[in-house]
Amino acid sequence: MKRICWAVVAGLLLGGCGEITQFEKASGARVALSEFYGRPLLVSYYAPWCAPCQSELPLLQEMVTRRGLQVLLVSYDATSQEELGRQGAPLAPELPLLRALPNARLPYPKPRALPTSYLLDANGQLKETITGELSARKVDELVTTMLTPLPRPEPWMIYSSKQ
Repeated sequence: MKRICWAVVAGLLLGGCGEITQFEKASGARVALSEFYGRPLLVSYYAPWCAPCQSELPLLQEMVTRRGLQVLLVSYDATSQEELGRQGAPLAPELPLLRALPNARLPYPKPRALPTSYLLDANGQLKETITGELSARKVDELVTTMLTPLPRPEPWMIYSSKQ
C-alpha cells in the first residue's frame, strides 16, 4: 500500500513539472509564455474585424523586423485552429497569430476592448497595459523601454561572523 501511495505522489510531482502552455498556433503546436522569458515581450490582441488593429500591424511588424523585439499577436476571438488559420493567413510571417487556450493562466486579464497590448518584462510580469491603437510615438516609447538593458545587480557583499 505504501508503494502505491509513493507512486501516486511521485506521479503528481513529476506530472506537474511539465511546461505550462498558454497559447496555440494554427498548426496545433502549443506555445508557453516562458519561451519568451529573458527579454521583454509585447502581447498584442488582434481581430480581423478591428480597424485599429489592422492599422497598427505595420508598426508591430517593424518592431519585430527592424528592432528584433518580441511581439506576440493573439487572436481575440478565434475559437478553433481552423478559424485561427483563416484569420492569420493574410498576416505577415513575422507576426504569427496565436490563440490563448481556454484554461491559460496569464499575467494579465483578457482585454475588454480592442486593440489592447500588454508589455511584459523579461520575467513575464505585467509592466504596462496599453488600450487603444498604438501610435508611432507610443511604439518608439515601447522600443526604448524594451531595449533598455536590465540594471546590473549590486555586487554580493560578504559578511563575516568574525569582527
